[in-house]
Amino acid sequence: MHDSVLTNLLLNFLFIVVGLLLFALYYDVTKKQPSKGIVIILSTATILLCVMFSHKLTNGVYVDLRRIPFFLASLYFGPAVSFVLMIIIIALRYLIIGSSLIHLVILNYFITFIILSAFSKGFLRAKKKVKMVFTVAICFSMTIFNLLFGYIHQAEISVDEYLYLVIIPLAATMISVMISEMIRKVMMLRKTFSQHEKLRVVSQLAASISHEIRNPLTSSKGFLQLVQEERNEKTQREFIELSLKGIDEATHVIEEYLTFTNSAADKIERIDVKQSILELIETLNSEAGQVSFHHELIDEVYVDGQRNSFRKCIGNILLNAIESMPLGGEVSITMVEKENLMISISDSGKGMTKEQIQRFGEPFFTTKDEGTGLGMMAATIIVHSMKGNIQVESELNRGTTVFIELDKSLKADTG
Repeated sequence: MHDSVLTNLLLNFLFIVVGLLLFALYYDVTKKQPSKGIVIILSTATILLCVMFSHKLTNGVYVDLRRIPFFLASLYFGPAVSFVLMIIIIALRYLIIGSSLIHLVILNYFITFIILSAFSKGFLRAKKKVKMVFTVAICFSMTIFNLLFGYIHQAEISVDEYLYLVIIPLAATMISVMISEMIRKVMMLRKTFSQHEKLRVVSQLAASISHEIRNPLTSSKGFLQLVQEERNEKTQREFIELSLKGIDEATHVIEEYLTFTNSAADKIERIDVKQSILELIETLNSEAGQVSFHHELIDEVYVDGQRNSFRKCIGNILLNAIESMPLGGEVSITMVEKENLMISISDSGKGMTKEQIQRFGEPFFTTKDEGTGLGMMAATIIVHSMKGNIQVESELNRGTTVFIELDKSLKADTG
């Protein structure tokens, strides 16, 4: 009997710890606190395992740690969860163990439910030591309740076993509360960190927008002021053209930032990939200087997405490739059609280090002397929004290749 008591109680404690770790894993994966439904499901699974591995003291009297997940869920998630779990515990006790002394089980858990419900609101605000003392007190009272009825029904229990039956539940309760508090603290810290990170990004965005827009607008304002003073019409037209160029630059910056919002989202369209890339090459030829384009493109290959966003994505990558070759070079664009569509864009520019490759697509990271790094971040966001993947291969002073993998459109061409 001695080994059986210890084994079953330790197994019960293992189930509880695994349940708490699953709770933490759920939060880590979803980045949100589990709903009451998820809590009930996890708690029910833990309670079921604890009941299945109960230790029998005498007929109708069983010892296990099913009360601990009941305590934790009740105190951290409120009376509604507590009531549901109370019904589940009683039902599992009846179905698995039987109806013997079931009225005492109902009485025991109902009284505990009333106590837990009354203290659940204050529990969350209490200090960790107070929480541990409270849960240990509740656990101790329920343990004594079980042992008392075991004694009344003349269960044969040695002094050593009495110690196990009291100490292990109390220790398990204390450790479970400590783990729960640790998980709760981590959740709060991550939430706070996320808020601070958002504020930091907003601050950087504001500073970057201010810098990127102020320069061309200041330049435009200066040229317009010169127009007022200039009498030569030809010079006036030159100043006006320079002013319009500055306004176009400011507009381009604003459009770049709009990529990170859904406010200008377009409907999903069927995009002719070859046609879009050829149009971009034609547009960029005027900015390419000594950079030439080489392409191997496939006719009648389509992807689903937002046409303007797709053009912005490829355009940003092409422009980045051009700017990496100030002395000239070649940009190669290739399409490979397999199960998915693979688009590769290669340049013979200055390339990137391993550290720079790892930071590709991060906001405000750029290898250029001037720039915000938002172009590549925009490209990455657009590819992911199209359910695609983007990867980079690069070698310092030997060039960079950007690979974009996208699902091909399965819709029939409606013309």
